[in-house]
Amino acid sequence: MAAGCYALAMSLFGTTLSLFLADAVGAGPGLIGLYFTGCAVIGVGINLATGRLSDRLPDRRIALAATALAGVAGALVFTGARNYALVFVTGAVLLGLNEAYISQLFAYVKEFADSTGREVTRFSSSVRSVFSAGWVVGPPVGLFLWTHAGFGRVYAGAAVLLLVTAVLGRWFLPALPPVPRQPRSEPGHGTEERRSRSGMRQILAAVPRRSRLLLGSVTAVNVANQMYLIAIALYVTKDLHLSASLVGVMAGVCAALEIPLMIVVGRAADRVGKVWVVAVAVLLAALFFCLLPMAGTAPVLIVLQLPNALWIAVIASIPMVLVQQEVPGGAGTVSALYSSTFPVAQLMAGALTGVVAARAGYRSVFWICAGLCALAAVLILLRMAPSRASAEAPRTERS
Repeated sequence: MAAGCYALAMSLFGTTLSLFLADAVGAGPGLIGLYFTGCAVIGVGINLATGRLSDRLPDRRIALAATALAGVAGALVFTGARNYALVFVTGAVLLGLNEAYISQLFAYVKEFADSTGREVTRFSSSVRSVFSAGWVVGPPVGLFLWTHAGFGRVYAGAAVLLLVTAVLGRWFLPALPPVPRQPRSEPGHGTEERRSRSGMRQILAAVPRRSRLLLGSVTAVNVANQMYLIAIALYVTKDLHLSASLVGVMAGVCAALEIPLMIVVGRAADRVGKVWVVAVAVLLAALFFCLLPMAGTAPVLIVLQLPNALWIAVIASIPMVLVQQEVPGGAGTVSALYSSTFPVAQLMAGALTGVVAARAGYRSVFWICAGLCALAAVLILLRMAPSRASAEAPRTERS
């Protein structure tokens, strides 16, 4: 229920935010781009800082409630604010804190699964499928509220959903036993040097090579996915001259397919091997983006949502579990590190899409997406290549 309420609230923001900036705030394309770019940059720092702080709290439910309440405050500001500077600060700070909720939730999911003896991959995939369900329901509801009641009602509804999310997270989710902290090293010159590092450098220094390759692969695929999300509506309407409603149908079909696929993938990943499943998904993503420029009719575009949903179902759930298992540190910090790949991907996708579309058209954007997925496949193959570390710990790598 907590995941579902949060997903519905985020889908309301995601569906209407660009329209809100353009119509209600009066921002032009440049200021809209600045909003999303600025919020993405600030969001990375907020997410990592929240993750590190949450691992020091006695109860992770405090972080869940606090991040959700930040979203309540941001949504309430959006109900009446029409000044660009105020909207920008609110989006960057309050909604940036709110977006840290998802990494905190999946940190809680891991700790909950560990403490109750559940299988982490299967349980995490099941929770992640709830987010897809929210994105099936939320966009049409958000657009209906906007057209019939205005932006104020949309964001008031989001505030109510996030308030329910905060209440559920703090007082209804079960308390978990404290997670044992890793022993600290003896004080000395080396320890002081490590303490003097910035938070980001300290986190990255602990990431194993195989996890770095995985994070790089996930980032490349997410850049491709963000480029697809930016370009697909313009490609369908301007290049193919098809109805804009087709884009909504495609998104709904993809999200609906993701729900059962995530559950199936979560059950199968441990039997087949998580890394192998991710490798196949990345190759399937490359194939999808190669086929997309050759699809010129509505039925073909809808059919292609099956492979699209399949690779998204894998990438949205399995790599996070791998990173949580491999990277030392608290669950909140590690989950925040993984979640930070998404705003980084948004930054890169916006720049790449603008340059490629301006010079070669929207169809060419998808070929760049295919190339990024091919790069992601190479990174996964490098991770799977035999090495001294993998020879010493084959069981961990096969997981």
